[in-house]
Amino acid sequence: MLLSSFLAVSLLTVALSGCASQCPVEPVTPQPATPLSYQNPAYHKVTPDVARALMEQGVPVIDVREPDEYAAGHIKGSVNVPLSTLKPGTVLESAPDVTKPVLVHCRSGVRAENASKILVESGYSYVFNMYGTQQWPYGFVTEEESSPEPLL
Repeated sequence: MLLSSFLAVSLLTVALSGCASQCPVEPVTPQPATPLSYQNPAYHKVTPDVARALMEQGVPVIDVREPDEYAAGHIKGSVNVPLSTLKPGTVLESAPDVTKPVLVHCRSGVRAENASKILVESGYSYVFNMYGTQQWPYGFVTEEESSPEPLL
């Protein structure tokens, strides 16, 4: 009797812990490197399809990865503003109107969340974390591909 109770509790624990590590918390695959927990009325997480629709409406995309990561491949039209350069009070050149939406992304969504927090604290009203390049299914360009053609 004790053994069967122990087995039942053990199986339940394994089942629950297995779900905790395998059940998605975010609506994207793969999941961000660490759980995203920031909450603020101005902060929203959006899936790649929603982000793409916002981009088509002209919402600027801020890539907060480091310059070498950006150069290796980035979302066409995105602007590189590394997280390490963002400070409270930042107003982005590519998104100077803090009352308009801005999309933020990194590799997995974690740095994008940290950047989003800084932007919200800086007065941005609509900051959308679009997760990262790991979840983006629509392709990338390199600096050479996104640079304008040289003038002769």
